Parts: sequence; C-alpha cells; structure tokens
Amino acid sequence: MPLPSDERRLLLLATVIVGAITVLRIVVLIATPLQLYPDEAQYWWWAQAPDWGYFSKPPLIAWIVWLTTPFSDAEWAIRIASPLLHAGTALIIFGIGRLAHGARVGFWSALAYATLPGISYSSGLISTDVPLLFCWAVALYSFLRARGDESWRWPLLCGAALGLGLLAKYAMLYFLLSAAVAAVVDTQARRLVLSLRGGAILLLALLILSPNLLWNASHGYPTLAHTEANANWGHAKYNVANALGFMAGQFGVFGPLMMLGWLAALWQLARNSAGAAGSLVLAAFSVPVLTLIVIQSFISEANANWAAPDYVAAVPLSVAMLLRWWDSRLLWLSLGIATTAMIALWAAQVSPPLADRAGLGNALKRQQGWRELGAAVASESRTASYDAIAAANRSVLAELLYYARPRAIPIKAWDRGTVPHDHFQMTMPLRIGTRRVLFVTAPDDAPVMLASFDSHQLVQRLAIPLGHHHERVLALYEAYFYRGAQLRR
Repeated sequence: MPLPSDERRLLLLATVIVGAITVLRIVVLIATPLQLYPDEAQYWWWAQAPDWGYFSKPPLIAWIVWLTTPFSDAEWAIRIASPLLHAGTALIIFGIGRLAHGARVGFWSALAYATLPGISYSSGLISTDVPLLFCWAVALYSFLRARGDESWRWPLLCGAALGLGLLAKYAMLYFLLSAAVAAVVDTQARRLVLSLRGGAILLLALLILSPNLLWNASHGYPTLAHTEANANWGHAKYNVANALGFMAGQFGVFGPLMMLGWLAALWQLARNSAGAAGSLVLAAFSVPVLTLIVIQSFISEANANWAAPDYVAAVPLSVAMLLRWWDSRLLWLSLGIATTAMIALWAAQVSPPLADRAGLGNALKRQQGWRELGAAVASESRTASYDAIAAANRSVLAELLYYARPRAIPIKAWDRGTVPHDHFQMTMPLRIGTRRVLFVTAPDDAPVMLASFDSHQLVQRLAIPLGHHHERVLALYEAYFYRGAQLRR
C-alpha cells in the first residue's frame, strides 16, 4: 500500500537529510589522515580470502570489505560501507517509528539515529556492528509488518535479515530473545512467533547461518570459543562499578537526552501499557539486550558497543517521548547536542592536531603511527635475506599485513602456546626451523619471545609519535633459527 502524500514528503525529507549527512561522512573518510584500527586491518586481510568463517567473527564483515575494495585498498574504500549502511538503517528506522507511532515519530527517529554519538563515531570505521544494526533494523521492521499482515513476504524477509545478522555478529541471537519477550507482552506478536510463519523465520535464519556453523565445526569451533572467552565468566568479578561505568557509557553513545527519553518511555509503559502495543514490542526489542549486557558488565566486563542493537528500537521510543516534552524542545536540544558532537568529530578526524589541542588526542592514538611502522619494517625486510617477518601482538600483525607493503616475504605469528588465540596464530604460525626472522615486538616483551631463537641482535628501535605526547615504541630484531616457544599441535 503506497504511503499517503504527507508521509511520502516526510520520508523524502528524511532521505535528503540523511543522504546529506552520509555524503559529508564519505568526504571525511576520504580526507582523514587517520589510519586503520587493528580490527579494520584484520577485516581487510580476511577479505583477501573470502570464507564462511574466521577465528573471531562470522564472515559478513569480510564479504562487505571484499565488495567495497575491488578497485582500491585505500582506507576510505575499506570503510565506505559503514556510512552507507548506517544511512540505510536510519531510513528503515523511519519505517519502524512510523509503524509504532506514526510518520512524524518515524521522521525524527531517522534523524536521531543518524546523529547519535555512537553512530557518528561508528560511521568513521568499519566494524561488525554496522551490518548487525542494519540487519537488526530490517528484521525488526519485517517482524512489525508480519504482526498485522498474514502474507509470507515479511516473515521471509525477517528470517533472511536474521540469518545475515548472525553472519555479521552472533549478538543477533538477542533478536530471538526479544521476539520471545514480545510474544509474552503482545497478542499479535505471540500469534506470529507461535505460527508456521514464525517457524519459517527461524528455519530460514538457520539455513543461512549453517555454512558458518559447518566451518566452525571443521576448524574446532574457534568463533564460538572466542565469543565465550570474550564473556570471560570463568574469571567473574561481580563488580558494581563495572556495571555503573557501562551504564554511564550508554548515556555517552546514545546521548544523554535520548537515554532519558527512552527510560521515561519505559517508565510510562510500566505504569500504563493499555493501548500501547507498538511501544510494548519496541520495549521488548530494546530492554532485554541492555539488561543482558548490564549483567555481563557486572559479572565480568562489557564494551559500550555491545548493547548497540537496542538503539534500533530505543530510538523511536525515546523520540516519541521527547516530542511530548516542553513542546518538542528537548528533542531539538538533543539533536543539537548530537549534531555539534558529530561536527566536532569530523573536525578531529580531518585534522587530528585539533583533537590534540583539545586534549582528546588519546582517543585517536590507535589510528596513528601504523603507516610509519609498516614502512620501517618493509624497508628493513629488503636489507637482508629474511625468511619471514614475525610478531606476537595481533594488532601489530594486522597492521603490518596492511601497511608493510610491498614486501617479498611472508608475515608470521609467534605464539607461546599450543592452542591459537587469534586468526593469525591459526592460519599463519611461525614454523619451527625458520632460519632468519625479522622480529617485531615491544622492548619489554622481547626477552621471553627471543628466547625461542638460537640467537638474535637488535636492528632498530622505533619510537613513533602519536600526538599529545604519546608514542608507540617497538623494536626490530634479527633472530636466527626458531626453535618454538612450546610444542605446537
């Protein structure tokens, strides 16, 4: 059914504004001198050999980078899918807000999502959260449509989005929990979940995920083991301060007024949920995610982005509440704060010295200095007949693979254990008997690692400035005959 003319105008206006923000984000991506995060460099390396799985993540992120880099391996090309997918997510949130609260809420929800502090930061990087949020939004929109539409197209789209989301990040499993909660609080959602169409959603998602599960089975389940290791429940801390710190971080990434609006909407639902089916479903797709991650942060630790899927449903809930307060002025204030932060972030990305002068250079140091390291290592590798370049640190390995180009010798991963702990240790371990190695390490770590060689000598010590009085210190050693840190599998 076509949208009424007034709703079409709002959708067109949202598309124009989100499109303009996206164009500016792409310009910033091209203009920034900031280099790849270690994870970004690792995803680029994965994209050189597309597969059904990788050590720490499902494969969708590598496929996306592979699709965006057929003609250029520049940093902007690796990252460009991020602002584009976030733009798509914002426009899908227009539809989610419209279904739950009308087109006006949908319009402001699209703009609010596009300018959230966490989304502004994420748009400058490529990460697994980007396709996860897009797939979550498509699945949620389809779920909402399927509640009141008996056709099969929406359940099938929901299942496809759920399956692709699982190929982006296993956190997409939270969607199933949220759907179960929605079935408890909403009659239409319950009919969908318990119907044949609900079963089809789950079956299609499992079919899409199955090649990744088979890949894991054939490789000893490394992705599942890595996910479990990240949770780290074996070393539980039960720290209230961690949980409070995580919640404080949510006010930062979601925005203080947006978080206030969301909490107020939940409070109002708790007091009176009559006639608020749309809001109840949105609450079901936001509250369980945040609750689980708060519990995780209490038991062990949690990064602020781990609760990112709750933004998709939380934004329309928050916007609907903020529109009622003080004649919508709080919503305008929230958008103003978020837009100001977005512009400040763009300025810092284009000119990192501005961040240094503002005392925020520490936030960007992991995106600086890698090109200089790569050039130094590549240059040294050409001065002697080395058999391999080796390092133990995953971040250093990932950055060398990208920035130490061109090179004629392979990069290998040193590991003291018998069980690999990252993708590089699993796929490119330094083999016992390698005769001449250019070894890259932090000076403090050198004694333990170099003890696994017959002999070694210091070649060069690097102290790379990172801005704001920070520097990255690494040493290059010429090491002879690798004996193995321990027996390997």
